[in-house]
Amino acid sequence: MSVEIKETSATVRTLEITIPQADLKVPFEKKLAQYKKQVSMKGFRQGMVPKAMILKQFGEAIRHEAVDGVVNAMVQDELKKANIIPVGGLKVIDFKDDKENDIALKVEVEIDPEIDIKGYADLGITVPETAVHEEEVQAEYDRLMQMWSKDEHVDRAAQKGDMVVGNYLEVVIDGEKQELPENKEFRSLLGESASPGFDEGLTGATAGEVKEINFKYPDDHKDERYRGKTAQFKVEVTDVRAIVPPTVDEEFCKQIGVKDAEELKNNLAESLASQKQDAAKNKAINEAIDKIIEANPFEVPKARIHDLIKWTLNRNAQSEQDVVEPTEEQINGLSAEATREIKKHRILDFIATKEKIRPNQAAVDARLQEMAKAYHVDFETLKGHFRQSGRINQLRDELRVQMAADFIVGIRPAAEENK
Repeated sequence: MSVEIKETSATVRTLEITIPQADLKVPFEKKLAQYKKQVSMKGFRQGMVPKAMILKQFGEAIRHEAVDGVVNAMVQDELKKANIIPVGGLKVIDFKDDKENDIALKVEVEIDPEIDIKGYADLGITVPETAVHEEEVQAEYDRLMQMWSKDEHVDRAAQKGDMVVGNYLEVVIDGEKQELPENKEFRSLLGESASPGFDEGLTGATAGEVKEINFKYPDDHKDERYRGKTAQFKVEVTDVRAIVPPTVDEEFCKQIGVKDAEELKNNLAESLASQKQDAAKNKAINEAIDKIIEANPFEVPKARIHDLIKWTLNRNAQSEQDVVEPTEEQINGLSAEATREIKKHRILDFIATKEKIRPNQAAVDARLQEMAKAYHVDFETLKGHFRQSGRINQLRDELRVQMAADFIVGIRPAAEENK
């Protein structure tokens, strides 16, 4: 038996394999013995079927299994000797077996190419300072108040800011009558609808009134089917409800976990500041990654791209039965994004290794504290769960990559974390 490994490309190695027919004799006999123990036929007990009958019915299958076993063992052994770690499965691209001459075949394996990233330490890309303005805090405060608001019936005409409840009686779009939904009720918050003309037609309406509303959908309407089209709605208004914001008193503040309105606004300001700074940092990191990718081109194995796309499509699958293989169209549409994501991770992993970046225990605990707070669980309980399940190592890896991303935009890890 002989194996020759050739470098087909940066991500592909081809193994040219030759197997003399004589070398197949022992594995063939072993497979035949296994079949003889397991096979049962009419008139014969299991394990008592004559060898000739087994060969006649299963000879080809036994031969294929024997060849597969020999090939797999050879490939794994040669890859280990050559220190080649395959990505994905083996691919047989050529197979010749006339049962007289040597068996000849070629097997392709994909690998991650070696990379040597240059120029990442002086990209000139940094994270800009951000600021939170008073009107932004107020807008967030108003949004929170709206979220906690209740709607109450009012005995008056509808006005901007009210919730109008009603039923569709007839809908005509561009002169074509539409089939009404099974649930004909609508609830429209006047001034917040994606169709301002519909809101305007309901302004001034009262409960029990039948209204005919004519308008044109905006050219930038969220549903492109209706953009720029004319509409005629006939509706029955069943209720007008005013939006009543909560009273920010001691009871309300206790309910949302703050001392008073001032602390609430301070919390909102801190949250907005953190969000804006994170957004600015992520933007800078993505710019830096794109610059590094452009300056350091390298290939990505197709198996990696396929696996990432498959994971993306199935990450919310509830069971194995729900898992689907990506279609050719999905692979074509998602390959560019998947390739960049894989390159990004490899680049950051290289930088973390090169710069000896790793999170210390304080950094790990800080992340676990954030998670415990977000999920409303006890910190020590969460930490114990992560350790017991082994997810603590995954968390360390995630932090390590994040710290490498910070590094390329000028955020250097503390000395004790870099040792």
